[in-house]
Amino acid sequence: MNVLLFLFFILCLLSFLILGKPAFYLITGIFMTLCLFLVAIYLISRNFAVLPIFLVVLLALTGIILFYTNGFNPKTKLAFFCSVITFTLMILLIPLLTKSIAIAGFTPEEIDELATMNFAVPISYQALTAVLIIMSMAGAVIDASMAVASSLYELRYQGQLLSATALFQSSMKVVKEILGSSIHTLFFAFVANNLALIFWFSDLHYSFETLINAKAFVAELVISILAGIMTVATLPFTAYFGAKFFTR
Repeated sequence: MNVLLFLFFILCLLSFLILGKPAFYLITGIFMTLCLFLVAIYLISRNFAVLPIFLVVLLALTGIILFYTNGFNPKTKLAFFCSVITFTLMILLIPLLTKSIAIAGFTPEEIDELATMNFAVPISYQALTAVLIIMSMAGAVIDASMAVASSLYELRYQGQLLSATALFQSSMKVVKEILGSSIHTLFFAFVANNLALIFWFSDLHYSFETLINAKAFVAELVISILAGIMTVATLPFTAYFGAKFFTR
């Protein structure tokens, strides 16, 4: 516990040194998002539907990250609009995808550890899996959208006055630079989060056919690929609407 408090103190110290007063909103925003998740877990434990609860949490989370932490301005309004559109596409696509590739529920590797527990809980694992995938890639989508929105704002108001077409072309240069680092970040996150699972498969000498049909591996790989797809889609999407928005 002392180590956690010490690390949290370092986080707060660096935040205030680098950001100044806005660091207060950053730190309190973290606690607000934590409270949101705790409320969502409590409501689910009271037999509320999983998907509607977390969709409300997702919208509130996006609002806290963009508006509370970064302020209510044209950049955050654009990022919020593009994030919500991307989340809408995710909500339409991901439940169908999780159902078609059957990655909902527990994996065979987890059954032995959970064998003594009661699985008769009133929760739709299909909806829960879809929510977990959406929430896991929400941060990457918000981050990508905010990065492009900030770049567009600086290009439009700190540089020369550009037309919508010229602003979009300039922003796409920024998108190409952001895209490479974003995809590599998602790849590193996939490897880091699943390093123990990779060692597990290696020690048990899984064949390639077994590996690509293992639910534990496929579920994590699907999350990483979908996060990459949604991030790639968000960048030019934000650039296009941002060029229209800032030159209207």
